[in-house]
Amino acid sequence: MKPQRIAVKFFAAPDPAAPVDLHPFIGIFHRFIQQKALPGLLVDVADYAHVPDGPGVILIGHEVDYGIDQAGGQTGLLAVRKRLAATPLADAARDALQRALAAVVAIEAEPEAKLRFATQAFQLDVLDRLAAPNDEAAFGAARQALAPVCDALYGAGSWKAERASADDPRKPLVLRVEAPGAPTASVLLDRIEKSASQPAAASAPAGGRVAPKQSPWDISVEELDRLRKQGADFVLVDVREPHEYQICHLDGKLIPLQSLPQRLSELDKKDHVVVHCRTGGRSAKAVELLRAQGFENAWNVQGGILAWIDRIDPSLTRY
Repeated sequence: MKPQRIAVKFFAAPDPAAPVDLHPFIGIFHRFIQQKALPGLLVDVADYAHVPDGPGVILIGHEVDYGIDQAGGQTGLLAVRKRLAATPLADAARDALQRALAAVVAIEAEPEAKLRFATQAFQLDVLDRLAAPNDEAAFGAARQALAPVCDALYGAGSWKAERASADDPRKPLVLRVEAPGAPTASVLLDRIEKSASQPAAASAPAGGRVAPKQSPWDISVEELDRLRKQGADFVLVDVREPHEYQICHLDGKLIPLQSLPQRLSELDKKDHVVVHCRTGGRSAKAVELLRAQGFENAWNVQGGILAWIDRIDPSLTRY
């Protein structure tokens, strides 16, 4: 199962049906953009606070939208993970949960928000009825894919999942996961970040492991592939050594990591810069250096060229 979009919602506590003042979130979300307080590229804020039981206030991002959502009269933090390409559901859910929990922690730390979230349950919507029809077979497949992620979050045997949208097959597939006695959001965030470095073998793409999160500014090889196919305006930088470039390459600009500090003038701080190496470690360091020097739109290719070979173009020489 490889949906194009999924959504994760953690509900407000103690009562998600209680009235919530949404207007402070306009300023909070604008600060999040300025401070780069959440993972990924944050773009803008949309205000739907005037819509009853609506989408509330949304922090729009490139890979994920965060919102204080009031759909169905239930307030909560809704993280919609998009641009998933061919990402398996287990990996997409782990990423969406990690981002949602990071947002929960950040929002709860804002005095103006005056909002807390329950962690003993969350809702996951698979927003792709072609990939996941709303039936028992798809629910069973989704539950099986989510099992390693929920085990990492709550512990094996301490959670259960039910199909929350069984009443109408026209609706998207919705799973509600419950784990009584769950710890705080910060503890869950720590757990899922650690689990990202040890993905389940069943969820790994054919040909190799899923790369662990390597920086706060990771993009997947699927996202890089999409950028290339769309003809997006970006600069691809290869920070490997010349002998590695001769083995295989993606036609990026070769600037070995050790020489990057002396060659920053070859790049424009206004550019969208995407950096890769062999496995993602050196490029993560390069992106950290670039961002420290004012390159605010620099991104690391998670897993490097080996992930590209495993998941996009196996014709390249693996080394």
